[in-house]
Amino acid sequence: MLRLTKLKFPRWYLFLFSLVLPGILWAHPAQGADENLTKRLSNLESRWGHLQLGGEFSLLADYKQRTFEKYQTPDFKNYLNIYLDAQIDRNFYFYLLLSHYNNYGYLNQLYINEAAVRYRSPQLLVDVGQFKFTLDPLGLIADHGASPLQGIAIQTGNDEVYLGGYYSRLFLNPILEEEQIMVGSDDQFGLRIAFPKPNHMLGMTFVTTPAGDLSETAFGIDLITNVAGGALQTEVAWYKPGTDNFQTYKHDGAFGSLATWNKNVEATTYTLNAWYFDKGFAPISSVLNDSFLEKGEIYANNSYGIGGGLQRKLNNNWDTTVKTGVLFSPEQTFSSPQITFSGRLRKNFSPATNLEFGFDSGFEADVDKINLHRYNRLLVQFNTVF
Repeated sequence: MLRLTKLKFPRWYLFLFSLVLPGILWAHPAQGADENLTKRLSNLESRWGHLQLGGEFSLLADYKQRTFEKYQTPDFKNYLNIYLDAQIDRNFYFYLLLSHYNNYGYLNQLYINEAAVRYRSPQLLVDVGQFKFTLDPLGLIADHGASPLQGIAIQTGNDEVYLGGYYSRLFLNPILEEEQIMVGSDDQFGLRIAFPKPNHMLGMTFVTTPAGDLSETAFGIDLITNVAGGALQTEVAWYKPGTDNFQTYKHDGAFGSLATWNKNVEATTYTLNAWYFDKGFAPISSVLNDSFLEKGEIYANNSYGIGGGLQRKLNNNWDTTVKTGVLFSPEQTFSSPQITFSGRLRKNFSPATNLEFGFDSGFEADVDKINLHRYNRLLVQFNTVF
């Protein structure tokens, strides 16, 4: 009769085996992770010569008087932009803008402002992703400088003609109908043709958002030329909101126009402005929708007027910018002409760093883009780029 006997191992042998076994089980994954990490670092090092990193930082303190809000304390803010550009190969580029905005004690947010891939060849320029883009030079109807374009932009041309266009998703709108969610979107399309010449350029821009709360149609003609030794930019545009547009004031079309003339004379740059914006001229993608509180512009929706300004370099690395104008808007509570003003005084510590003092007194439009309200703003701002 056979007997089963128990195998006995010395305790030191069992202890040694417990140490060796994990090494046997995990040897290959650890080795694979090390190889993957080494490969990633090697790829990163090989591309260091293709990366460009930079940014800008601002600290701002301002006090405002507005109709919409009653300020009993100044705002303290900081703005941070970090730019990353990478040349992927001879034709492809990647660019990213990471932005941080902090209104002390109120709002603190970090977000991706731009993230896009660019393809460039001698005859073609294509951007895909989220990026800032303006199709018409003055941006009355096709400006995505403040609210980045989300889609694709294509540009091509030669010495005789320029062709450009874009598609941008403006708004995604899911609606519950019965037991099914219907997903629609407001999509904007833009197209531009321009004819560059040695002393001038004539262009035409068409923008449409076929359906949705942001639906609209707009068409503009612009001219860039030289007049009296300065550069003149003009644009005349027509805009009509769609039937489903959220604006309460409906109309069959409204005109808007803007003209800007600049001339440099030694240490001074002179500017003249003239504008006319019909009641109801309110394109979705327009410089008129940018924050006038931040830009200090002297024009506004539903108004017409004329103004001018100068930027001058002073002694000891100081410079100043002053803009002023006369604004008319007969349908407002004010019936007489109104003075608008924006001024800046800067101390430049270096080409990259300055301290800025400013005062603005102008007009901003209500949500309806019709009713105007006076605002005043006093600010101190520190700026640097790196």
